[in-house]
Amino acid sequence: MNHRESVDHDAVLRARTLLLGSGTINVHEAVDAYRLLARVNPAVYLPRLSRALLEYGVVGPGDAETRLTVLTEAASAARRMNDDEPKRAALLLKALEACERELLLLGRTGQARAVREESALTGREEGRLG
Repeated sequence: MNHRESVDHDAVLRARTLLLGSGTINVHEAVDAYRLLARVNPAVYLPRLSRALLEYGVVGPGDAETRLTVLTEAASAARRMNDDEPKRAALLLKALEACERELLLLGRTGQARAVREESALTGREEGRLG
């Protein structure tokens, strides 16, 4: 599938201009831009999207449920990265740890345990490969 076919080229240009501009942008604007650009060039923009979502999950939403949604998206972006991406495991571990924290705050211990297990598997895999 060609990712470029389903994306508005003007929107891509606006997103790139926003990110490359000399002005300061907030993390929410960066997340929106990276979401769009990750559809065009996942290898380059999924790591950036994951990092921006992790940052937004910390500074953005005030309630745990919304933070969990944002952090879950960060983990999903990290999972979709190429296996040979050097930052993949570290970003995924950070996102999973943040998700686990929010799940525990929400009292969802079963889901938190499943996330912890995925973290352990990811950590072991990183140790084996790295």
